Amino acid sequence: MHLFLILGAFWSNVAAIAGHRPPELRVMTSSGLVNGIYNDSAHTVRAFLGIPYAEPPVQELRWAPPRPKSPRGRPIDASSFSSPCPQVYRYSNESIYSVLPSMIWNSGDISEDCLYLNIWAPSFWRRGYRGLRGAAVMMFIHGGSYDTGGSSVGYYDGTNLVQNQDDLIVVTFNYRLNVFGFPNAPDIDPSKQNLGLLDQRLAIEWVCENIARFGGDPDRILLFGQSAGASSVDIHSYAYPDDPIVSALALHSGTAPLLTSAPDHQSWNELSTALGCGVGAGSFQCMKQVPMMKIVETRANGSYRFYPIVDNVLVFSDYAARAKMGKLAKLPTLGGSNEREVTAFLPLNQTSVDETTISTLSQKIYNCPLRESVRIRLSQHVPTWRYLYHGNFSNVSPTPWLGAYHGSEIPIVFGTYDQSRAIPPSAREVEVSDYMQGNPFPDEGQTLSRLTNFLGAWVAFAKDPCMGLSEYGWPQFSFDEPTLINLALNNTVEAIFTSAGPWDTACEAPTRSEL
Repeated sequence: MHLFLILGAFWSNVAAIAGHRPPELRVMTSSGLVNGIYNDSAHTVRAFLGIPYAEPPVQELRWAPPRPKSPRGRPIDASSFSSPCPQVYRYSNESIYSVLPSMIWNSGDISEDCLYLNIWAPSFWRRGYRGLRGAAVMMFIHGGSYDTGGSSVGYYDGTNLVQNQDDLIVVTFNYRLNVFGFPNAPDIDPSKQNLGLLDQRLAIEWVCENIARFGGDPDRILLFGQSAGASSVDIHSYAYPDDPIVSALALHSGTAPLLTSAPDHQSWNELSTALGCGVGAGSFQCMKQVPMMKIVETRANGSYRFYPIVDNVLVFSDYAARAKMGKLAKLPTLGGSNEREVTAFLPLNQTSVDETTISTLSQKIYNCPLRESVRIRLSQHVPTWRYLYHGNFSNVSPTPWLGAYHGSEIPIVFGTYDQSRAIPPSAREVEVSDYMQGNPFPDEGQTLSRLTNFLGAWVAFAKDPCMGLSEYGWPQFSFDEPTLINLALNNTVEAIFTSAGPWDTACEAPTRSEL
């Protein structure tokens, strides 16, 4: 490994001295020629940041389905993130999210021209001894209640993941949010209301078409997401049952029914009226002319809600019935939730919390819907694994009662825990994350058997959706067996398998025919 590092750095430096960009940083894509950068001093990771996958959704393309990006004559500078999509930070200034900017804050100013993606890939010299097969791909959909978020959030940086894996590529991307992505406007065709989901689909198609040029394998794409991102992953499995494109799914604290808008157009009509466009004839064209920032600022002062809309094309009202009709992509699925999800939304200055309320809400909002999603998949004989995350690390959860709150597993999964606070990560936290990342070059004395870890499992799942987790020793989930995968329980590294029964007591019990 050290020899590869030395040789890779040597030839990269030669290219730099000669004044030429190394060929592996110049990739021709369907969007045009992309010029990337090395994301670390050893030149082990190539980063391609801010690649356009769609035409800018501005002017007449505002509130229109995304159009694939047409190549232009000038090369694309992929050295920095694009602007995040229009949004307003709406979380309480007293919650954990207010003190962890790496959790939800994007870099740069918002813009409607925001449909870009990012790719982290190993340098070609690292993959030289891996044979001709492309690297597995982990493609992440960010959360944020379909209202906020973006691919430039610090916790989603793919550098550490790729640094530790010679045959892995990480992809993140932006999609339209709130009224720009889910307008529910009366003048838009009902099948074209969920623009943010259409953006996601186009990004997936772009990755499938282009990832081989970055060294990736289009037949091994794990689509995973957190919160609204997990909801999106689940939605795609029902919307495209016969053409999912990806090979595996992972749901972090979210399922398809997580958030949907009412069937009426109330929020759109109220916002249009507040902006002086009224309702009825001409209002939609009027709204297209309103400056972006005026829309954003007006939204910030109201209680408008813009979420995915049930259109029976992408989003459905009865997922169990759809699955029974065979309208579910039967892809291997890993799904889970966190032990104390809702503490993320509580003020940090509390000295005590209502444990009953925390447990009840965490169950009802996150665990029970996840349990139902798992039940549906098992009824259709879909290979399914289920986890419960317990990690409580001080630089991610600075107040002990926070515990494993909503999203707290993300910096452990991505290995970005060092971005969270001035508090350094604990040795155990590093070990858990190393376990999760499945470092293929363990330190002397560390056995490969100890790499039965958390993110290592995610990577194994991406590389081999059918057998990766089973070979890790993780059992497929069953309601009748101790197969719930407890991760970081008491901050321990190894997974602990228990029955889900005690954890599911707040959920409605399925009948025997449903199991």
